[in-house]
Formats: sequence, structure tokens, C-alpha cells
Amino acid sequence: MKFFKDREQRNLWIRLNAEHIRYANEQINGIVEQSLGDIDEPYTYLWVSNNQLEYDEEHRDAPRLSLEELAALSQDKILELSRERNRETIRILFEEDEYF
Repeated sequence: MKFFKDREQRNLWIRLNAEHIRYANEQINGIVEQSLGDIDEPYTYLWVSNNQLEYDEEHRDAPRLSLEELAALSQDKILELSRERNRETIRILFEEDEYF
């Protein structure tokens, strides 16, 4: 629980992030899925969200999205913010600003 004060906050982050992943999948890929799945069921939204957080806890200084961002921003704003951060990560990794 590197980023959260307790397991309840961590679980809330996983759920909110799973909802964001589901929304992004719907917007980007046109896939409408009501269920978030189960944290122990591979490839479900909850499973992916938990894996993202475990990765972030191991390799990053902060989760890719904060609990406050996930709780307070609209899904469209979170999607926009995620895209901006992904573009910045790509710029840093490849140092090819002219393509973005």
C-alpha cells in the first residue's frame, strides 16, 4: 500500500480506475461491457486495474492517476488527462517531439 493510507483507499482506486478503463474501452474501441469483472479473473477491468496499480507500486513514484483525479474528474477529462500523460511518456522515452 505504497500510495494509500489503507486497503479501503487502495480498493477504491482499483474500482475507480477499472471504471475508467471500461469507459475508455467503450469510447476508443466501441466495446460496451457492463461488468467490471473480478480482480482474480484475467483480463477483466478489475484485474487490469489491479495489475496497473501493482506495477505502479513497484516501478513508479505515484499511480498513473491519483485517487483524487479518479474521484473528482469526469470520465472524459480523465481520458484526456491519460492521453496527455501517455504522450509525454512517449516523448521522454523516444525523445521525438516532432511527431507529437
